[in-house]
Amino acid sequence: MRISELAELAGVTVRTVRYYHQAGALPEPPRRPNGYRDYTADHLVSLLRISQLTDSGLSLAQAGAVAADSGSPSTEEALDEVDRALEAKITDLTAQRERLARARAGRHVGLSRAAAALSLTPADIPVAVALAHLYRDHPQIDAFADALDDPQMRSALVRLQERFDAIDEKTGDTELEQLMEQAQSLVDEVAGGLPSLTEEQMQVILDLADRELNDRQKDFMRLEPRPQSHPREES
Repeated sequence: MRISELAELAGVTVRTVRYYHQAGALPEPPRRPNGYRDYTADHLVSLLRISQLTDSGLSLAQAGAVAADSGSPSTEEALDEVDRALEAKITDLTAQRERLARARAGRHVGLSRAAAALSLTPADIPVAVALAHLYRDHPQIDAFADALDDPQMRSALVRLQERFDAIDEKTGDTELEQLMEQAQSLVDEVAGGLPSLTEEQMQVILDLADRELNDRQKDFMRLEPRPQSHPREES
């Protein structure tokens, strides 16, 4: 049969058959005296198998090799390799769907779980994204997000945010220091295991936070938290 007849029977295009020849997946048949390729039913079977294998996740090179050498140990190894790759892809896609579902449920599309947990208001998002990125590889970042999502902690953070939003030019230093103590207490509770930011990293956070703040709120952001007091360990 001619190439057009083969392609029609297999449900592919002539271009596809030629591409399989060029890629070495489908051996070319001998040509007739008139120069046309002479395809047989065996070529049709090979073409159908290659199409089935590529639909199953094999590359064209793998599909051609398996179709030509099915049943050998190398074929099983190739199939095992593809199966592992598909399993990993399914795991990744499942995780992506879970992240998307959480984002849609919490209206935090485009944010990591930690960034979403750090965001109380839309104005928090730039700082939250930066902080989540800086701590993205820390082993406690998931526990940190869990702690922030705790309803009681969320309520405490909302109250703290309300007090921070109320800061204006009439707010005295004592009140700022008291608010800093309260903020530091909450930070210690949820992020005690996270390392401090470097000077450079902290400056990035301050630059992002300063955009929407009044002068006294900026003063608060630059307050140095009091050092934590740790009980003396028993010997």
